Amino acid sequence: MDEERTGEEPRSDSPAEQPAEGEAAARPATSAPQVRVASRLDRARGPAPQLAEIREPLYRDWGGYRLRLEPPDLAKLRELPGSKEKSDRELGELFFDAHAPRLTGAISDDVPAPAEVRVVVDPYSRQAFLAVGKTIRGIVSF
Repeated sequence: MDEERTGEEPRSDSPAEQPAEGEAAARPATSAPQVRVASRLDRARGPAPQLAEIREPLYRDWGGYRLRLEPPDLAKLRELPGSKEKSDRELGELFFDAHAPRLTGAISDDVPAPAEVRVVVDPYSRQAFLAVGKTIRGIVSF
């Protein structure tokens, strides 16, 4: 009786003393194998992932005018039909592809070229407001 107790039950190889499959699964393991996890400081770190889209205006030169869609206006294009699975920049490019001639035509009599024109989009009324400086110079329905 001078045996040291390690906390484990003595094992036997006889099948009568082996636990049934259900009993073995129900009994918790006494200890898990120790795994060394590398410290955060030991690992080499790569560049941080780009999680957000770069928020820059989108420009399109057409008919002597430079049309500009600001990031909030690009985001408003998401409200239009057919915008699923497209980035804001893709939506802006598609918008300019479809409407640039009409946008510049709406202000050509009032604003001499060259000029930078901000395009402010209202997706609910389906209108684009054309601003030069702080003044709305034209409205185009799309």
